[in-house]
Amino acid sequence: MLSMPYMALWAQEPFYEVADKDVLNKAYEERHYKIKVTFRVVDEQGEPVSDADIDVGIDSLLHADGYNNYKGKTGPTGLFTVESRGRGCTEVLVQKIGCYESRPDVRWDGRLNPGGAEMHKNGGFRPWNPTIDVMIKKIGKPIPMIVRLGEGGANSWLKPNADQLEKELGWDLVEGDWVAPHGRGKMTDLIFRFESSYTDESNKMAKVNIRFANPNDGLVSIKELKGEESRLKYPREAPLQGYENKNIELVSKVFEDWRKLKNRPQAYLLRIRTQKDVAGNIVSALYGKITKPYRLFPPAISYRLPTLNFDYYLNPTPNDRNLEYDQRTNLAPEADRGLTWPP
Repeated sequence: MLSMPYMALWAQEPFYEVADKDVLNKAYEERHYKIKVTFRVVDEQGEPVSDADIDVGIDSLLHADGYNNYKGKTGPTGLFTVESRGRGCTEVLVQKIGCYESRPDVRWDGRLNPGGAEMHKNGGFRPWNPTIDVMIKKIGKPIPMIVRLGEGGANSWLKPNADQLEKELGWDLVEGDWVAPHGRGKMTDLIFRFESSYTDESNKMAKVNIRFANPNDGLVSIKELKGEESRLKYPREAPLQGYENKNIELVSKVFEDWRKLKNRPQAYLLRIRTQKDVAGNIVSALYGKITKPYRLFPPAISYRLPTLNFDYYLNPTPNDRNLEYDQRTNLAPEADRGLTWPP
């Protein structure tokens, strides 16, 4: 375990030159609190990872970048401890050659840490020296995939026009477009039916029903992510079984209550274009993942129609269940080749 003592302010570059260091020291003492935190780095099997590089930022008002950095390596038991003064943790980065980087989110309970004299009286941040588990995942066999992210260059925003409302519309996940006659899609994978109404910004509604065109296709819901602090957040391989062919219905009114999204799946694993033999065995299928579950936006004053957003990764090789994307070889033809997509 490494213990990093608080480094004197004047040993680092100050945010600005100060004539009266006593005044600055007083402000620092009043608004910065003792803090101690331990990180435990483990692999996907829960075993400790030693010799991983870790960079911990401690929030500071008196540094140009807003925080002090404490850098080092994990010990034999995967532990790394920081002890300092500050206003909490900012970004934490864990790296190791051959692994995806991890960025754990460290949050302190505001009720236990209100700031001011009470925190000084309590001896700093509470709980004192919590242990934060960080999972770091090895890079396996990344492959080129068809990737469309709703907020990126190769987008998956579905925007029906007025004539398409209350009609069943086919969407081709490979081509990333409506099927003919509404777009250049060739095969219907998903069927969408939108409803929408708009009176004013306080009285509007959107609804969408989503179902599979092929009765053999389906989804596996992921309720909880294991190691979501890793850049590789989702399973690296799709399962053989467990896919459900079910309708999904979303309704969004004045605004979407993001708190309710916590009850929705964190992601889906996807199987489409499934073909079976007479015995019911799968002979061909495409596998993928939906990494940002469907988000439905109601009409707005500037655009009087609903929009639906979801991110997906699709392995174009039949029967290959590998879902570990190589980050730079996006097979979607409209993709921005300069962007590094998540794996």
